[in-house]
Amino acid sequence: MLEQSIDFFVLFVQDHRFLGYAILFIAMVFEGEMFLIAAGMLASLGAFDGKDVLWISFIGVVLGNLMWYNLGAKLKDARITRRILKRAERIMIFFLPEFRENPFKSIFFSKFIYGANRATVIMSGVLHIPFKLFFKAEFLASIVWVVLYFEIGYFFGFAAVSTTHKAGEFALMALIFMVAFILIQKLITHQYERHERKKHENNNA
Repeated sequence: MLEQSIDFFVLFVQDHRFLGYAILFIAMVFEGEMFLIAAGMLASLGAFDGKDVLWISFIGVVLGNLMWYNLGAKLKDARITRRILKRAERIMIFFLPEFRENPFKSIFFSKFIYGANRATVIMSGVLHIPFKLFFKAEFLASIVWVVLYFEIGYFFGFAAVSTTHKAGEFALMALIFMVAFILIQKLITHQYERHERKKHENNNA
């Protein structure tokens, strides 16, 4: 099957498109950015409809944000979850030391910091950040996030299919791209964290 034409793979995905959309929606609730990039690739091949991918992803992300925010608010005083919440707080403080001083900015940018958003959303609920402020920040960030990651996947899929029409080679290129993308995200996140902590230390000096 790896030597099959990519057209065969596209037809297979098209035949199971609604299942693919369901998987994408569930992944977005749990912030599956790699799934969104993959969906962008599939849209570039014509296997998925681009508009469907965008609205399904956006709704999934928004509902996921609301779910995690409310979960944080409800679990604040539960003994069984104290360890989880402490870990979420450490992650949030590590990446966004100015969260309490500027929650809107922190919530917005956490969407683009690898490994920070889920903890930030949960802690927003725990700390009872005003819902209107939280929703506005996450809503705006989600629009940018969905479009950005979709375009990244779409562009790569378009570039990859211009290079090869073999399903196996395309899949290998997609895997390498995703691994490289994660590593780049981690590097950018590390640099951002260092910058924010240095700025926070200077402000408190």
